[in-house]
Amino acid sequence: MVRCAAPFPPCSPPPTEPDEAHLHFMTKGQFPIVTNMHSRKQCLEYLDKIDMPRHIRRHSMLVAKVALFLCELLNRNGSNFDLDLVETGALLHDVGKEPTLATGHDHAQVGAEMLVGIVAPAVVRIVREHILLEPVQVEGPLTESILVNYSDKRVMHEQVVSVQARYNDLIARYAKTPFHRQRLLEKLKLYLALEEKIFSHLAIDPQGPEIMELKL
Repeated sequence: MVRCAAPFPPCSPPPTEPDEAHLHFMTKGQFPIVTNMHSRKQCLEYLDKIDMPRHIRRHSMLVAKVALFLCELLNRNGSNFDLDLVETGALLHDVGKEPTLATGHDHAQVGAEMLVGIVAPAVVRIVREHILLEPVQVEGPLTESILVNYSDKRVMHEQVVSVQARYNDLIARYAKTPFHRQRLLEKLKLYLALEEKIFSHLAIDPQGPEIMELKL
């Protein structure tokens, strides 16, 4: 395994261990609350409580698998990513998807708002940021949020694909005008640059079988 020249700094401290008395469901409007939620079991229970459609749930679970795979490899090379934070953020990143299908609202922002007061702020941040990528983020340090964001772009529906394939699909479905097409192509360029940065610290190829064959 190729080692990083210098370890990436951790994005944020790991969430504090919750008191068992606080690991319970309550009610916040129509959405359940799980205080201090950061375990896989709690996340999946929450997805059940909000009746997340099966295909979105399976997509989220595969995103979590890709994100953990990458972060575990990077941690072996000297990084210090919080794996619990990565898994929680990935499992919950699309909680706002189904509620916004009919409204057209920003599902990342809606999902983040659903989770305020339920999970650690770092998880809310991952959910809010998972559709955003700017040049400054690509140029800055890798973080848990960026790794979940990238992993989401590697999963189309319930299958691991290349970033190029994911964006080919997005362009085919959403590029209704030359302006929209250009915007998506610019985002693709950013994600390919981010991909190069991530895999420069790994001994596997972005389209290698180690990642392309990941399944639930």
